[in-house]
Amino acid sequence: MSVHTVVVTGGASGIGAATCRYLAEQGYRVVVADLQRTEGERLAAELDGLFVHHDVGDPVSWETLMTAAVDRFGPLHGLVAAAGVKSEYLLQGPPDPVLFHRAATVNQLGVILGVQIVGEHLREQGRGSIVNIASGAAMPPAQSPDVAYVSTKWGVRGISRVAARRLAPHGVRVNTVLPGLVRTPMIAGITERDPERVASVEAAIPMGRMGRPEEIARAVYFFVSELGSYATGAELVVDGGSLA
Repeated sequence: MSVHTVVVTGGASGIGAATCRYLAEQGYRVVVADLQRTEGERLAAELDGLFVHHDVGDPVSWETLMTAAVDRFGPLHGLVAAAGVKSEYLLQGPPDPVLFHRAATVNQLGVILGVQIVGEHLREQGRGSIVNIASGAAMPPAQSPDVAYVSTKWGVRGISRVAARRLAPHGVRVNTVLPGLVRTPMIAGITERDPERVASVEAAIPMGRMGRPEEIARAVYFFVSELGSYATGAELVVDGGSLA
């Protein structure tokens, strides 16, 4: 049986790193794509994978990533688009286009470029899977005040649905995982700065706690693997019951 190779953007930390580890445990080869070189190289070495220094908002960087991955491992099986940033762009504050564009570039353009470039590669293979990481904040009711984060993660849902319809006839599936609040480096600052707020938020989650990155990774695996062979254009919310 051939070994499948999956590219994971944002793969050096948080949900991305947990996904790399879980996929490797299931027998996949992983390409850790991230701007965090030290963490990414360490993880790739641990998993006998490949690290590529990668900027998701740069088409040239995507081409470099594809060349490195295919040269090392051959044709790819899939992509997990886990790269993402918070922006703290609030509607009640002063306009800040720079802050918004950073969120849009990473959270939204990065997903579009991945779908276009990796999707074309998979289309030529006649098979494959793309999993885009959105957020529970992109489901109604949108409770986060971070308008850039919420709007760009809503955008990920739309990108995934358009791509799913386009690529389905070519054997390529495109699905979305929407995590709730998860203990990752992205929220570490909030946890340290305002532990009472975090405790209050956790208390409001029906399961009474934040998620763990590996719990999201298992949901991603469902779509990457043949377990999700008839799922495309689907959305899986993993949030401890918050949207219930």
